[in-house]
Amino acid sequence: MAKQIVSVKIPLSMTGGMTLKRMFRLFETIRRCRCKAFFSNDGSIFPIRNLSQTMKYLSEVQTKEILLVLEGEDAKDLHRKIMETIQLAQENARENPGLYRHG
Repeated sequence: MAKQIVSVKIPLSMTGGMTLKRMFRLFETIRRCRCKAFFSNDGSIFPIRNLSQTMKYLSEVQTKEILLVLEGEDAKDLHRKIMETIQLAQENARENPGLYRHG
């Protein structure tokens, strides 16, 4: 199978943004697929290899969203799953705004 490269903007704040639970799920999903993944923000690149380092990096990012780049054989499938997860989180946040507040 050919190497694939795709990217998706991940919300870090506001409704449906990144939470510890969502970051853990994303990290585990990336680990199970045949992809390399990294975050790109303001010209810097951060490889996603270690959960604690990734969480530290994300806590220091001062933007509302960050670019996630996926590279590998399963990149398009993983991209689709991540997009579905983001859309579901945003829909849930709109339907139940009190449960998904980020401060």
